[in-house]
Amino acid sequence: MSAPAPALALAPAPRRTVTVRLADAAFTVAFLSLIFGLLLVFFPVSFGQIIQASWQHGNLTVALMVITLTVDAGLYIRIAYRLSAKPTVLAATCLGSLPILVAVGVSFCLQGAVDFTLAGDLPNLQGRVGEEILAQTYLGLVSGIFLPFLALRLLQQFKATRSNRETVSPSRNTAPVKY
Repeated sequence: MSAPAPALALAPAPRRTVTVRLADAAFTVAFLSLIFGLLLVFFPVSFGQIIQASWQHGNLTVALMVITLTVDAGLYIRIAYRLSAKPTVLAATCLGSLPILVAVGVSFCLQGAVDFTLAGDLPNLQGRVGEEILAQTYLGLVSGIFLPFLALRLLQQFKATRSNRETVSPSRNTAPVKY
């Protein structure tokens, strides 16, 4: 037997790309939901007032962007580390742009919900506005974390299907014709 070539022995093993599972994002969303619910149970007045004050001062959208970007990046890095895989540009684009778009979309929806609530001639408008702000904040956090991973998973599935179609061509499956 011959010894392996030194260049081949020193070459690093190729790293796989990260394949995102929705279970990882779902676990994070469940943990976030638990924390949000516990904060509402143990600090119902002060937690609601902090979120309402943040919305009134215009900081809620920025806070949603920062929280969702941080959680998404941390989750993706943890997945890549656990799988010993290489992050891709597609994932960085999804995880960088989608949480921002979701947070901005939620802020528009929140403003519309508050305007609709205030337009109604209902009693206890301040309490209803506070409930709308809390509900939209929770939905913004959950969707800001889950939707980028859902889009990333769908794009990875589309890319995998497309690459499988390109690698297995019909000409490779047929036997060569001899004349």
